[in-house]
Order: sequence, then structure tokens, then C-alpha cells
Amino acid sequence: MQVTAIYQGSEIGYGEGQHYIYAIEECINSIDSMYIDNALNDIELHFVGNTDGATLPKIANLTDYLYREKEYF
Repeated sequence: MQVTAIYQGSEIGYGEGQHYIYAIEECINSIDSMYIDNALNDIELHFVGNTDGATLPKIANLTDYLYREKEYF
């Protein structure tokens, strides 16, 4: 699974992993804090690949996942 963080059409973060939760957390951790502090509601996560049976949208808002309890890190 691959997860890309997009802000105003540009990639600002990326995560990859066999499990979607790991990929999401890796992507979130790769986003510079400048974006988190100033543009949180404008960042989208784009999902590509195997979701391990989970139902994920192709695109979601970062805030849908940012405040969830961490499972890997």
C-alpha cells in the first residue's frame, strides 16, 4: 500500500508498507510540521494499492487519520 500526502497539488509526504495502517502512519510522520501547523485542513491523503481487506477511500482528509491512536510507532 502507498499513501501520499498532497497539499495544493504537490506531494508533501509519502508512506509505504504491506499494511495500510503502517503506510498511513509513515506518510503522516514524513509531513513537515510546517504543513501540519499551517495547512492541516487542506492536506489530502491519496491511497493506492492493497488495503488488506479494509475499505478505504481513494482520497481522504489528513485530519481523518492524524489524531487516531498510533499502532506502529
